[in-house]
Amino acid sequence: MIPDRRAMSAALLGAMLLLAGCTAPDAGRPDRQAEGYLRIVAAEDARPAEGADLELLITMTSAADVLLRRSAVRALGRLENPVLVEEIAHHLADPDTSVRSEAANALAQAVHRTDGESALRFLLAAIESEESPAVLGSLARSLGRLRVTGSDLDALIAAILDVSVDNGGPAAPAVMQGAALGLESVVRISGAEALGDRAAGRLGNMASYRGPDQIAAVRVRSVAISALRQAGRLSARTVELGMRDVATEVRAASAAGMSVVAPNVRTELIRRAIGDPSVTVPIAAINQIVREPQDSIRCEWLVIIAERAPTDAVRVPALDALSRPCPQPVPQQRALVAVASRLGSATDPGWLAPSRALVSLATVAPELADELVPFFVQHPNAFVRGYGARAAGLIGRRDLLGTLAADEAPNVRTIALQILALDGLVTDEQLVGHLASDDPQLLMTVAGLMEGSSLGFPAGSAAMTAFERISAMRRETTRDARRALLARVEELGTSALAGRMEPFLQDFDPQVAEDAARILSAWQGRDRQANPQAPDPVPLPTATELRELERTTVTLHMQRGDSIVIRPLPYLALTNSHRFVRLAREGYFDGLTFHRWVPNFVIQGGSPGANESAGDGPYTRDEVSLLPHWRGTVGLSTRGHDTGDGQIFINLIDNVRLNHDYTIYGVVTSEMDVVDAVVEGDVILRAEVRIGG
Repeated sequence: MIPDRRAMSAALLGAMLLLAGCTAPDAGRPDRQAEGYLRIVAAEDARPAEGADLELLITMTSAADVLLRRSAVRALGRLENPVLVEEIAHHLADPDTSVRSEAANALAQAVHRTDGESALRFLLAAIESEESPAVLGSLARSLGRLRVTGSDLDALIAAILDVSVDNGGPAAPAVMQGAALGLESVVRISGAEALGDRAAGRLGNMASYRGPDQIAAVRVRSVAISALRQAGRLSARTVELGMRDVATEVRAASAAGMSVVAPNVRTELIRRAIGDPSVTVPIAAINQIVREPQDSIRCEWLVIIAERAPTDAVRVPALDALSRPCPQPVPQQRALVAVASRLGSATDPGWLAPSRALVSLATVAPELADELVPFFVQHPNAFVRGYGARAAGLIGRRDLLGTLAADEAPNVRTIALQILALDGLVTDEQLVGHLASDDPQLLMTVAGLMEGSSLGFPAGSAAMTAFERISAMRRETTRDARRALLARVEELGTSALAGRMEPFLQDFDPQVAEDAARILSAWQGRDRQANPQAPDPVPLPTATELRELERTTVTLHMQRGDSIVIRPLPYLALTNSHRFVRLAREGYFDGLTFHRWVPNFVIQGGSPGANESAGDGPYTRDEVSLLPHWRGTVGLSTRGHDTGDGQIFINLIDNVRLNHDYTIYGVVTSEMDVVDAVVEGDVILRAEVRIGG
């Protein structure tokens, strides 16, 4: 019997929070516990390598309170300092299982970007003596993350395999899940060749694992299939069985690996996947079709999906796939023209499918697209005009692109300038004119296109003026644009600008201050040193506010009429949970969009500029954890380590490759059907903060 979906959602949420050790402590606990937790978060936020903050974290790992010990151990791991390995290793013997699990994860995080040999011996010793399934699962998962080679790699794989077997059968569900995640990490980090026959065979068994914990069993099967596919070890039999699985996640993982199945069988599996009631499985099938030769049968499938799919989430990938010529072009072109011709008014939310159809049509039949493009480039919706610009570029309508290069929307101008620049149709004077914008993405684009400008110093001075203007905003999230502008100042400017550059030796952003020091050193012929002045840290919540966060949900009311309910996780990622709720309460998200949609990956939104480069002013740090990037978790968009920008993303599938690199600070608690239906450009009407709901 298939369980009730709402019951499954509630059980999944509980399992996720329990796994991560991020559930709130019992009500009525003393205030000093909340205050202690806030002290730990503040010390971790300082990213200490020594001094009082580091000493505080080490001291708190011995606190009597379990939550405080666990949080302090997690914080030590998040510092990603291999010097702390032995300090963290002591806590593998903690009397509490959640602390021991956290210690295993913290050891792997401490060596996350470096040689893992120093953590290996501690994890191998612990896995030999540990009895708790939860801790064994964390140990197995952490072992798989280590960057080691040779006999060390063989030893850790053997340990993961050994722990996954209990008395000749599968180990407990928590162990199996950890082992599957560990082996997947081995493949991803150490390479497919690291997975020997024994490990591949074990993953093959895991692909059909059934256990007493249904949610964990589904995770084991889907992760095992994904690992086998990455390693090139996925068998046709495993795919065929997985395609009949009751769990959507397993069917989707199997559909992604259909290339290993014989062509005649694959055709039937693709047909079955296209008719799957989920969103993720048909998308996986479309991705498979894209990899196939574009024969008449597959083109017919794509045309049918493009015309009849119930949602844009499935229709649009098929429209994109129709950008490849079909053996019989007439049905293909007719379908693309029909969908592109459905473009509605500015308030019509169904603009995405026509826009993507237009781009595909411009690729395969430019003469047919030519009549439609003007309607798109004049549309009130900036997203539509952006796609109109892409289509205009494909059909050679440089007249339309010239108009779009002066569009009121920076995103549209960016696209038009990039296309025109490819043909050398943008002058240096025009590029300098665009430096008057404050949009980070447009400024980065213009700064890149100005490389080698014939204007010389005047262009360098103009870049300096733009740099000074956006620097006055004191927004850390303008870093990429500011550094791109400095690159042009360095190339085209001279020491005549030294006086204007001098204040930026003390810039609030250390990377910008270093750039300024390098430029001044070259201009002045003497060594100049950066002395960055970090901005005041963003205040953490009070103990009272922390208690409130425990009972808070944020509801994103979508323009389409549905809502997405998110529960923040303050005991897992306080800094980012607090900011998310604060921004929602301030109305920051109201009217913004989910500007990025990658089918069977993520939706991302919350950018004031509806692009990857605009976000909330201060950066927030990474708060990675034990909680995997399962479907429905809410993550933090970044531009690198510790550069959270206030944008959010929601995982559409199990994206375990994001584990330990990207922060999770929330979980979707409403039905995921609404999330599955979100596509590029969908508008968040308002974000509502509820307490106690």
